[in-house]
Amino acid sequence: MYFNSQDDRDKGSVIDWMKCRLNSGRISGIAQPPDRTVWQAVNDHFRTYLNLPEAERPRLDLPPIAETAPGEKFHSIYTKNCRPLENTAYLESRGITKSTLARPQFAGRILNQFHTVQRPGLPAKTFVNTAFPAYHEGRVVGLELKGEGFKGQAPESQFSRSLWLSKLPEDGPATHLLVSESALDALSYAQLHPNDKALYASTAGTLTQNKIFELKRLLTEASIPTIRAAFDNDTQGHHFDTRLLAGFAGAENPMKVVREHEQLLTVEVTTSNVASAQALSDKLKIYNAAATVHYYQESGAKEARTISPTLRDELIHSVKSAQNTFQFHVPMNRDALGAFNQAASRCLAFTHKIEIVKSQGKDWNQDVKKDQLQQVMQRELGAVDEHQYGFGQLHWDNPRFEGDGKMPPLRSTEPRNQRLPR
Repeated sequence: MYFNSQDDRDKGSVIDWMKCRLNSGRISGIAQPPDRTVWQAVNDHFRTYLNLPEAERPRLDLPPIAETAPGEKFHSIYTKNCRPLENTAYLESRGITKSTLARPQFAGRILNQFHTVQRPGLPAKTFVNTAFPAYHEGRVVGLELKGEGFKGQAPESQFSRSLWLSKLPEDGPATHLLVSESALDALSYAQLHPNDKALYASTAGTLTQNKIFELKRLLTEASIPTIRAAFDNDTQGHHFDTRLLAGFAGAENPMKVVREHEQLLTVEVTTSNVASAQALSDKLKIYNAAATVHYYQESGAKEARTISPTLRDELIHSVKSAQNTFQFHVPMNRDALGAFNQAASRCLAFTHKIEIVKSQGKDWNQDVKKDQLQQVMQRELGAVDEHQYGFGQLHWDNPRFEGDGKMPPLRSTEPRNQRLPR
């Protein structure tokens, strides 16, 4: 197999290599005759080469290529353009205080990156960005960049398997690893819920299988018992929760996402433990019953014997696809995904304890700004009824749900709702 670093379309097998060079002019003598198809021409050129005596076959004498460790090529960019964090204007504009940034956990893990632009006829201009180094197995392999009205990444960054990380606590092991979609959200969570014993991580907006492997490696090597998922409180954030649960599912009940459609997510769970499967099914029936009641209340329609197609699309359906294997078809919306994740985290076994926490707004940085606005209102208005302005503590009540990695008892103690048609 090969890959052309100058053209991401030029890649594949040796057959693809020859096909991409027909009529390209890259190699003298390799072309497609007018009376031959592309594939005939490919075969003709290979046949001509293979029919030559061994000594007459043209060869290239190339120097040996030394293996490059992940991040090695990137390291010079990282050291050349980055300095310790001094300019905190961007982070403060997003509500992150200097006291939060001064915590030992974040020392050296947030930097300033200097980017100089030289345009013809104009003086050079240097921009100062906030940079978050991405780590893979202890090496810096990427740089996530943020600035006023700007976000991006440094050239050569490798984000497919790397994470932004805070430092491990200095006085003992971490109690949990908190993972969010961005370093800014991790800082926001740390500001709202200070904890010197936590390790913070960011996936830089995506949660790939490689990043799940890296999270599991960190938990194992640092002997951290708990992972706390703090992804955004939107459909994508709940979708990431499902991926995380699947990645950490225990050997007792393997779990995987088998299909991701714009409107529907299909999750497959294999378990011979009847109690856990029944408990999961019962919790999802409770969600379906509540969703049905809400549908008829909002639509003003009377309940019918048959479920309308609109309502059916909003419910979670399960199918036994094989012996001890169940498929759950979950609508791709925040409520349905959240209900499934909550039920799965409580009913199934996982390799580590999993906690799922959600912000009140779309993300944790939005909550930081609301929290600061609340403080301003209290300072300016004095002793007033907070709930009158929508800033009361009741507004912030969004408890986390978690799974302890243990199977449920044989009998479910929750009331059974009426079985819904599937």
